Amino acid sequence: MIKESQEKYLESLPDGKIIEVKPFDPNARKAADNIIMEIKDALPEADVYFFGAVALGIAGQNDIDISIAYNLKDFDYYFATLKKLFGPPSRIGTSPKNKSVKWEFKRNSFDIELYMALKDSPGFEEQRKVFEILSQDKRMRDEYEKLKLPYGPIDFKAYMRKKYEFFNKILSNS
Repeated sequence: MIKESQEKYLESLPDGKIIEVKPFDPNARKAADNIIMEIKDALPEADVYFFGAVALGIAGQNDIDISIAYNLKDFDYYFATLKKLFGPPSRIGTSPKNKSVKWEFKRNSFDIELYMALKDSPGFEEQRKVFEILSQDKRMRDEYEKLKLPYGPIDFKAYMRKKYEFFNKILSNS
């Protein structure tokens, strides 16, 4: 089952985009640790979350997913600080009550997706819960990794659809 918001996101993806599923690379985790340290040096009070397959130590795109959870009162300060560190963002959400910001860049040959997410937003809470379940349940984590396989090129929309279906399944069982 796919939620309406997920379906809208899938529809926004370009047709024919191909990604590559790869074995976990421990060097990606080291690159993530360095970026997290950089963020924490500039924003020591920030809640920084390392999500995704690299954080779980499983197969995936070996891209690094980091989120900084913010309170509305901190948005301008966090945004300005992160912009100094990583340059202009690739996307800024338009909702005045839930501004989301995304940076995309490369570090040490790894693709980085860095997000600013409103701490109490449903989307962020859902992401945190899914990651918590996968972190704590080896059987679920193994099942999640298997759905990403086989290694090699795969249609991005199909890949994301499988992931959303899996996330929704584990959330409905929790």
